[in-house]
Amino acid sequence: MKNKIITIVILTSSLASCIPPGKLSEALDANTLLSSKYDTLKNKLTDTVTNFNNSISALKWNINTLKDSVSYYRVIASKPPVITEGDVFLNQMLGLSLLSKSELAGIKTTNGNNGGNNIWLDGFKADMKKYTAADADVRLNKGYVFVDISDKILFNSSSYSLTKKSKQVLATIAALLQAHPDLTFMIEGHTDSKAFKKNAANDNWSLSVNRATAVARILQTKYKINPKRIIAAGRSQYVPVDDNKTKAGRLNNRRIRIVIMPTVTQVMNLSK
Repeated sequence: MKNKIITIVILTSSLASCIPPGKLSEALDANTLLSSKYDTLKNKLTDTVTNFNNSISALKWNINTLKDSVSYYRVIASKPPVITEGDVFLNQMLGLSLLSKSELAGIKTTNGNNGGNNIWLDGFKADMKKYTAADADVRLNKGYVFVDISDKILFNSSSYSLTKKSKQVLATIAALLQAHPDLTFMIEGHTDSKAFKKNAANDNWSLSVNRATAVARILQTKYKINPKRIIAAGRSQYVPVDDNKTKAGRLNNRRIRIVIMPTVTQVMNLSK
């Protein structure tokens, strides 16, 4: 046995003496590099498994949330929808990013606790009948109040100077606005598609703007409406309500529109 061990030692020493020192060093360096890469890959594998397990957990949570949402919307779908003027207005506010989904949910919950009656809208409709002249077309549309007045009542052809009759009509509009001092409103000037002058500086844009400004100015100066409530805008020929190819259609398109904008609180009948 002793002789065998001596023989192995002698053979190993002989083989080692046969390998050049440089090759042995390279082999040891390669072995060290491979060990380092192995450790790196092992750590990456561990991180990948951990991340995968975390993703699985998050996915399971999302699935459970989705199941809850499906159950919730199934209950809603089983009930017939009741859409009010206030709901339309709130959805419009949501679409314009003026209201968040959480704010919308909170308002609807509070409104439900109030019994769902829209006292403000009912009162405003009564005031519209009380104050507004027969020459003005007043209606509720998607949460806004539109008051349309034909330009032939307010202005002479191609002019933005108010007529005597216009002041009588605007007096009734002013009374409606004075009865609701918290409302903001926009005065829009609208024209038909016919150019009234060849001068590019005096086109339908300038006419619509000047007419809206003329109405805003008389509401401020004569009827003492707070100018902070007023927005004046010219829409030119680009928002028609009728066909510009006919005389009657063009007459309908030439108008002043006052857009009254209730607040969320007013529409939903909430306390401030």
